Amino acid sequence: MSASTVMAATDKVCTGDAALNKLEGYWSTSHFLKLLKKHGSWTAAMAATDDQQVALTVKDGRIKQNLAWHEGDEANYCLRLQGDKVWLLGDGKKRAEQGPYQRLGGHGQKEADLYLVRLIQGCFVSQEKEQWCFQDGKLSINGKPSNASLSLDLSELDLYGTPLRVEGRKLPFWYLVRRGDAWAVFEDDYASNEKRLPVDPKTSKPWRVLRKQ
Repeated sequence: MSASTVMAATDKVCTGDAALNKLEGYWSTSHFLKLLKKHGSWTAAMAATDDQQVALTVKDGRIKQNLAWHEGDEANYCLRLQGDKVWLLGDGKKRAEQGPYQRLGGHGQKEADLYLVRLIQGCFVSQEKEQWCFQDGKLSINGKPSNASLSLDLSELDLYGTPLRVEGRKLPFWYLVRRGDAWAVFEDDYASNEKRLPVDPKTSKPWRVLRKQ
């Protein structure tokens, strides 16, 4: 059943309503998705808007704002439905209506993947003859799946490029920085680490440079 068919039944649903079951999934503002396309960078898009309001999660009868993917949200909300989009209703005093939000995908998918696919897609080759392929928000290197995924929370990170969290390496992040048709990849650490060596994406030497295959 399409989202538009689901939403035709009512124009308002609130925390605890059974109708929320049909809206479960990840939602993002249309404005933020346009910023991702414009900037081609997770940090640049986040910096160009209110990162507390860019996304919603609907699950188990609850509506949660993602609050920059850093803080919890226990408030009760209502949504206004129109076509295939939703608006987070304001309280008429402190909070204005927010939106529109559009559905990115369901909980069977990883939220970070749903955003990364909008930033980078396709196969690339490094000078080291490695093949990096980004497909549906997932990365494989030389045909082997990588555990790297987009870091949605930027609270302890340096604000450049698109950070991928990667396990099992000396440094926990790969930052992707677009350079024309190529991508520079920088290895980096948490910005809060006092022993971190600062990276300047304009002057520092990339760890890898990926060129379109």
